[in-house]
Amino acid sequence: MQLRRTFLAVPFLLAAAPVHAQGSSFIGNWQGDVPGIGPARIVITAIGPNGQVQGTMEFELRSFVSTFANKADSVKNTSHGLISGSSLVIEAALGGKYELTLGGNRLSGIYSRGTTYRVDVTFTRT
Repeated sequence: MQLRRTFLAVPFLLAAAPVHAQGSSFIGNWQGDVPGIGPARIVITAIGPNGQVQGTMEFELRSFVSTFANKADSVKNTSHGLISGSSLVIEAALGGKYELTLGGNRLSGIYSRGTTYRVDVTFTRT
């Protein structure tokens, strides 16, 4: 019976591996400029097996730094980042959402806040 339990657990472990392996291409320092906010940096130090990002988002504006966590929270200065395939979605501590796509050494996409603010953003690996 013990052999059967081990056998059943293996597919679940393998299913989680591609997200982590694929997400590893996001690990690093990314520098960009967010219109209306200014220079920004995304530092991704690790990717959890569920695609959750670990690291920080840093903005020159008032030297603001938020840490990636389980949810975005402006009081705790936490943002939430989630990777799925070649996409990274960040709910930011400062408000708004980044919807980015990885292409080579660039994360490109849209930053939106509310219903009226929507701008193109690009972060380059440094």
